[in-house]
Amino acid sequence: MPAMPPFSPEHRHFSTAFAHSLVGMALVGLRGHWLDVNPALCHILGYTRAQLLGGTFQDLTHPEDLATDLGLMARTLAGEIESYHLEKRYRHADGRLVWAMLTVTLARDGDGRPECFVSQVIDLSAQKAAQEERDSFFYQSSSMLAIADTEGRFLQLNPAWTEVLGWTTQELLARPYIDWVHPDDVARTLAAGETLRAGGVIAGFRNRYRHADGGWRWLEWGSHTVRDGRLYCTVRDVTRQVEDEEALRSQEEKIRLLIDGAHDAFIGMSEDGVITEWNKQAELTFGWAASEAIGRPMDELIAPPRLRQLHLDGMRAFLARSTAPGYSKRTEVPALRRDGREILVEFAVGMVPHRGRRYFYAFLRDVSEQRRYAERMHYQATHDFLTGLPNRYEFMGQLARAVDKAARHAHALALLFIDLDGFKAVNDQCGHEAGDAVLTEFGARLGQAVRRSDLVARLAGDEFVVMLEESPNMDREAREVAQRILAAAAQPYPLPETCPAIGASIGIALYGAGDSADALLSRADTAMYAAKRAGKNRLSIATESGDVQSAVDGQHLSGDPGAGI
Repeated sequence: MPAMPPFSPEHRHFSTAFAHSLVGMALVGLRGHWLDVNPALCHILGYTRAQLLGGTFQDLTHPEDLATDLGLMARTLAGEIESYHLEKRYRHADGRLVWAMLTVTLARDGDGRPECFVSQVIDLSAQKAAQEERDSFFYQSSSMLAIADTEGRFLQLNPAWTEVLGWTTQELLARPYIDWVHPDDVARTLAAGETLRAGGVIAGFRNRYRHADGGWRWLEWGSHTVRDGRLYCTVRDVTRQVEDEEALRSQEEKIRLLIDGAHDAFIGMSEDGVITEWNKQAELTFGWAASEAIGRPMDELIAPPRLRQLHLDGMRAFLARSTAPGYSKRTEVPALRRDGREILVEFAVGMVPHRGRRYFYAFLRDVSEQRRYAERMHYQATHDFLTGLPNRYEFMGQLARAVDKAARHAHALALLFIDLDGFKAVNDQCGHEAGDAVLTEFGARLGQAVRRSDLVARLAGDEFVVMLEESPNMDREAREVAQRILAAAAQPYPLPETCPAIGASIGIALYGAGDSADALLSRADTAMYAAKRAGKNRLSIATESGDVQSAVDGQHLSGDPGAGI
């Protein structure tokens, strides 16, 4: 563009447009330095004008887009092109990427020499966000979605294609889609393509596509041409449906295929429950060879004796209501192996009609290890890994239930809050391994100091709690337990002689009408701190009002648990 005198009307008009344009604009030096930027560009990029004028556009361009931009700029300077535009990414001041449409024109001086670049930047964030939302739907859909051209190639596929067919997206895009079609279906597929090219619509069209494992998957298509010669396709895997339809025509073949491909134990049964099919996985799961199992009643072979009548009743109920092909819901039930060991199996039974009779089949999967794993995970989530005691999460749940029970049935309830004396010094002077040894030993001693019905838990660090329930004299019981705990805590630990001595401070709170679990725990905690302040190695009792009775030194407790309190 020709150079304009600084105070010419043209310059003033340009300056006004530059300053007030809603489009980001910049004057950029021939080496990429910002010469001037308008407020809209500052807003798009998140920088002040002063910050931008101190750098170059290269500083803010995404590395993957820079070479393209610089190449086009060089071609413009060389006179090969007059201007250029491209989509590119800028680095925003807050670190995020901003997509923008960049249009660049070369401005020349009065002699025609390149003077600077005039850049216009349109923020594409909203458009890209909308595109990302559409892409998110496309790529996260469980349905197989595809965009293809009318020349016979896929342009875009979502991940469901890989899940169904096993091929990567790149493999599917690299070849004409007719290459994936079963030879017997090629002619029909080409005819469907002609219908689409003519502007027609197809629905319910089925053909077979090759799977990466060498097999075939039946796909059902709904397709139409939208614009620009692109085909938009919704596809679903109907392999199972086709197999079921074929099974109605040849049930015996279908059953053989099921048996050959099943990874679960598969058992076929007649209406009276006699085994007719027994696959390899059934042999592995239950220990009986097919030759031994076929011909025997299923309940006698794998149902535990105590559950055989229940099994027979369930089969009769299923028989009574099963008039059409279908499956029962999956249920977990105990089953018996040949060696007498009980396992837990996930069990589902189905029925198909066959030659005027009903044929039953069951899929069973040994889930014993899964159940044990779930139980281990639950235990780890509810117990302290070091002491094996219930953790705070588990304890608070049980305390809440105990408080509710005490409120409804007027049962006695007491809480002992225990904090070890000298534990921090052991950790600091003798190391964390010594501290862990103390916690483990003390946790074991706690279990020996209480009744089997009492709950012992580790809250955190060196804080433990004991919950006592249903004692005819809860006040006396709580004190006696506390005395035993004080005595147990004071016994020597498997530590070097140089380690500090360990004791315990105990706060006792008796349940009072209206107490919540948190309130009861808080009162016991308050009483424990009162014992700490009174000299440690002692217990104190919190009243229902929240006051704390005088703490008693564990070394001076008499045989009467109420003495001195």
